[in-house]
Amino acid sequence: MTPPPLTMRASSSFTAEQDDSEHNGHSFQILSLDPERAELLLRHRSPSSTFGSVNGDDSHTSIDLETSYSQYRQAIHRIRTDGAANVRHAVPVVNEEEEEEEEHDNDDNDKNDTHGTDERHPDHSSNKDNDEKDKGKTSRGWSLWKKQSMLVKNSLRKKATIPAIEQCRQYSAATLKKDIVAGITVAIAVVPLSMSYATLAGLPVQYGLYSSFLPACVYPILGTCRQLVVGPAALVSLLVNTGLSKIVTDEGLTDPSSDEYIARYTELAIQCTFLVAIMNICLGVLGFGFITQFLSKALMSGFTSGAAIILSMSQLKNLFGLRNVPSSDRVYEMIQNLVRAMDQWNWKAFTLGSACIVVLVSLKYLSQNPRLSQKYPNIKWVRALGPFFVSFVAIVLAYTLDLEDRGIPMVGEIPSGLPSVSVNQWLPVSSKLWVVAISMVIVGFVQSVAISKRFAYKHGYEIDSSQELLGLGIANLIGGVFQAYPTTGAIGQSAINDDIGGQTGASSVISGLVVMLVLLFLTPVFENMPMSVLAAIVIVFVMSMFDYNEAIYLFKVHKFDFSVWIVAFLGTLFLGVEFGLAIAVAVSVIIVVYESVYPHTAVLGRLPGTSLYRNIKQYPNLERYDQLLIVRIDAPLYFANAHTARDKVRKYKRVTEEELAKRNAGVVRYIILDLSPVSHIDTTALHVLEDMYITQKRLGVTICMCNPGIAVTDRLLRSGLVDLMGRNHFFPDVIDAVHFCLEEMDRAEESALALNVGDPEEK
Repeated sequence: MTPPPLTMRASSSFTAEQDDSEHNGHSFQILSLDPERAELLLRHRSPSSTFGSVNGDDSHTSIDLETSYSQYRQAIHRIRTDGAANVRHAVPVVNEEEEEEEEHDNDDNDKNDTHGTDERHPDHSSNKDNDEKDKGKTSRGWSLWKKQSMLVKNSLRKKATIPAIEQCRQYSAATLKKDIVAGITVAIAVVPLSMSYATLAGLPVQYGLYSSFLPACVYPILGTCRQLVVGPAALVSLLVNTGLSKIVTDEGLTDPSSDEYIARYTELAIQCTFLVAIMNICLGVLGFGFITQFLSKALMSGFTSGAAIILSMSQLKNLFGLRNVPSSDRVYEMIQNLVRAMDQWNWKAFTLGSACIVVLVSLKYLSQNPRLSQKYPNIKWVRALGPFFVSFVAIVLAYTLDLEDRGIPMVGEIPSGLPSVSVNQWLPVSSKLWVVAISMVIVGFVQSVAISKRFAYKHGYEIDSSQELLGLGIANLIGGVFQAYPTTGAIGQSAINDDIGGQTGASSVISGLVVMLVLLFLTPVFENMPMSVLAAIVIVFVMSMFDYNEAIYLFKVHKFDFSVWIVAFLGTLFLGVEFGLAIAVAVSVIIVVYESVYPHTAVLGRLPGTSLYRNIKQYPNLERYDQLLIVRIDAPLYFANAHTARDKVRKYKRVTEEELAKRNAGVVRYIILDLSPVSHIDTTALHVLEDMYITQKRLGVTICMCNPGIAVTDRLLRSGLVDLMGRNHFFPDVIDAVHFCLEEMDRAEESALALNVGDPEEK
């Protein structure tokens, strides 16, 4: 049987008209009391009272005073007077020590928090007006339902549409011109970058070109970010190297230069692309795009900063011209391996690579200089053309000076032509490959979504995280068919695309087509690319991932987030990239669980001059009432945090009673629970609330609840808790619940004082 609806009403037993009529004359009546008993009663209730005339009428006694009311009725009068005044208060600065407790105190912006508006003045609307409003809402019910249905249909239709088709409908000749320029420019930078990232991944350089071809052409069809360029990325390349090298070594292949090692390593990379594609597609279809929200910016910043150092140090062997240096992803092992191999140091390769680093850093500085950018708007092209410029100069020097014969290591032979089909290499998949693929999915998706959100915010459109997963999955799936290793949204290439003015995904497609032309006709040119130059390009680009500005910001603003950054950073440096990522994910889960199990709560008080109730730790001058405790719960209540919330209410009650005991002001008699931030409640929480109500009732404490949401109210009704507590203990707002409690305590005190005074003749 469905319970009747709960109608929460404002306290009406003490109306504003009655209050005004009583206070305008600063008098009130005590019925059925003779003058002597009335005087004794008033002296007991307010020792500082100033008495007026006492009439000799036996029916009642009229006394001219304002302070003769009980503290509770005086509080009601102040609330109504201040509610009309509506004094504005400045928001105080929160102390750093209390910041952790106050960070969830966002009730000022809560859409359910309406007790601070003028509509919550005690002069409530009549029931007749409310009935008329409800009738109007009912008459509009069909049209509102129709409107909501159309919104849902439009949303579903939008999600079902391929993003590329939506972009084509708004395409123009001017947009095409910008995309062509951006695509060609990106391709010029992508060719040397992709070759560099392939060496970082431990693969031959042509696999970087393969991974920059088809994935860049396929992603814009399903992806929602218009400036994102999908291709080889530094972090994913590092994960490929560290993960696959361990698997191959465990299989007994220890010589990286042997044909067997290269063949097995390449096969594992292609299988990894297949697994990454399948996982991305499954997560996208299931709508798991929200998983990125569980990794905080502090964690990912610490992880990427540590990975940037690992990435840079992994290229030092090519920068110094060293050969046969064991790979590692732990900084101390890398330093040991480099020191042991320094007897092979090639000063010529080091000089050429160092010169390229100086040139790239200088070009980057020039492109980011504000004064030069204002004076020369096209200087942003300098950064984009940097990798191409140093590659072109190095290739020219290699041809003219015959650098290979002078002892400088070169890239070597690059097969010409398009990649061959590699579907036959997908199966069987090594069981050890799943962990590596999962880490790539996490890192790749987080990086891609972070870049996409930044571009979407900048250009004023929205992205769909689940659709991004689908786009990345299809891009990797098609790439895996043609010998690509795992790809994701590339930071450097995407930034160049945006800086040059790419408008849609067509710029990414054009970039991929230019890479295809390079594979068909220009691969012999890049065979004389010095390895130290590729290392220089990687070092300069990945060091921009070291986010020291974020670390400084966290240290100044939030020490806990800074400690999280340090944990992720040091874990990545000393335990390796995979362990560093595992630490970042584990810390994220711990933080989510902690925030869930320990919900934020606050004791409320009234801002003087208003009808607003705020956290007493945020505003030091709030007005509170003896024997009345107001607590707000700032989180959904469910099995994980319900008991903690109950314990916090008990703690607040105990602390409040200790303060009352110091002033000999009694004990807590009423507890008001503000449920406005509670969006969900489960059966465990309902049982906890019921137990708390029964326990407090035995102790003589009445619990009232205010402003529960629609879903919460429905659960309270169906569980029977509303009938158990009494419907008169549920209110639409804190101010109404406070009125009710103050009036109840005023009546109780009036009755108790009348009994204590007794009959003077009997005394």
